[in-house]
Formats: sequence, C-alpha cells, structure tokens
Amino acid sequence: MIRIATLAGVIAGGITLATLTVAAPAAQAKDGDICMWSGRDFKGASWCWNPGNGYVDVPPALHDNVGSFRAGSDGCFINWIHVPDRKETRAVRDGDFRHVYDDDFGRKIDAVAPTC
Repeated sequence: MIRIATLAGVIAGGITLATLTVAAPAAQAKDGDICMWSGRDFKGASWCWNPGNGYVDVPPALHDNVGSFRAGSDGCFINWIHVPDRKETRAVRDGDFRHVYDDDFGRKIDAVAPTC
C-alpha cells in the first residue's frame, strides 16, 4: 500500500509544495512491520515493510542508505550483485534492531523479502 504525504512551506514569501511518496512511514508502523530509516538512531526518511507485502525494492531514499532499523517480524535484507542470480542477504529476526546500520549492510540494501 502506498501512502502519499504532502508538505507545504513558505520560502522567501513564496509558497512551495512538495510531494513525498512513501510506503508506510515509520510513524504509521503496524505490528509485524520492519521499519527502516535513512539516518542513525531511527531518524530521517522512513519506510516500513510487512512480510505480507512479499518481495519489495526499498524506496530510493533508502536504497543503499539504511542508517537504522527495527524489526517486528522475520525478514531478509537483499543486496543485488547481479540480478536475478547473484545476491547477498542478511536474515532479520523479530526483535532485531540497529541504531547504527549505515556502517554495515545498511549501505547495501536494495530490497526486503519474507525469506532469504
């Protein structure tokens, strides 16, 4: 499911509208979601995935740029080396979390799936 948020701001007397498309931001996380943030300590752009969604490529803001995550279910982080036959994976278990993940596999994540 894709949710769309619209941000409005006033810059130098003019009005600027920006549209940000994100699937389930962390603020709207449901039980069983795995949530990822672009920054460390659960800050920055966020996105949540649920095993019921199946395989999903992460949004551009998080592609090779996951700074932290929290897992409410089991899943698999995927780094595609050569699509579709060569990948590197990291199993994620319910309850896993990392405050700092951009110094590890977070800088490689391309997709998430229910199993590796």
